[in-house]
Amino acid sequence: MKHEFLAYETRDEAADFAARMASGVLAAAIEDSGKASFMVSGGSSPAPLFKRLATTDLSWDRVTVGLVDERWVGPEHAGSNEALVRQHLLTAKAGAAGFLPMKTASLTAKAAVEDRVQAYWPHCDPIDLILLGMGPDGHTASWFPKAGGLKAAMHAADGVTVAAIDATGCEVAGKMPERMTLTGPAIIDSDAAILLIFGEDKRAVLDAALKASPEDMPVRYAIDGLGPRLTIIWAP
Repeated sequence: MKHEFLAYETRDEAADFAARMASGVLAAAIEDSGKASFMVSGGSSPAPLFKRLATTDLSWDRVTVGLVDERWVGPEHAGSNEALVRQHLLTAKAGAAGFLPMKTASLTAKAAVEDRVQAYWPHCDPIDLILLGMGPDGHTASWFPKAGGLKAAMHAADGVTVAAIDATGCEVAGKMPERMTLTGPAIIDSDAAILLIFGEDKRAVLDAALKASPEDMPVRYAIDGLGPRLTIIWAP
C-alpha cells in the first residue's frame, strides 16, 4: 500500500496538523506500552512543528526523543541537530522528555557506532514515531547519494540501529561531511512516520524521487519501505 500525501495551503496549517498527528501517535503509544520513542530530524522545516509540540499536553516524561541523524559536531556548534532540538522542542512541557544524543566524545562517528547502537536499539524496537526531512538531492536522514557507507547504512543487519556516513564530495552536506544516521531497518520498521516538506522546490524533488532509484535519491527507500505508515505533509 502507498503512503498518504497531504497538501496544505499554508505552512502554519501543515505544522498544526503535523503537531496534532504527532501528539496523537505518541499519546497512543504511551497508553499502549507506558512509553514512546520519537526520532526527529534537524533543518529548518521541523522548527514550527517543534514549537507547537513543546507546549502540547502530553506525558512527556514517558517520551524518549532521539535523532534521525547528526553532524559530528558538538552541541555548541551551529550545525548541531541536538542544539536545534534542545532549542525548539525540549522546552516548556516537552522539556520533561528524555533525550538520546548521537554525538559522543569519540573523535569520529565510526568509533562511536557500537556505543550508539546499544543506546538507540531499545528505542528502535520499533520507533513509535519518526519525523523525516528531505534534501534537494533526495536524501533523507544522512543517506546522501553516493556517500561513503550509504549502502551499509540503508541495508544494515537487523538490530544495527545507527551507522557512520562519510558525505565528502556530497554538495548538500557542505563542510560537515562526517555524520551518524539511523539505518534502513531502524527507519522503515517505524510504527508511524511523518515526512514534512515545504516549498515548490521540495515538491518537485519528491515527484522526482518517486520515479528515481533509491540509490540515486535515497528518500525513495524510506518512502517505499514505510508505505502506508508514512504520511507526507507538504505546503508551498
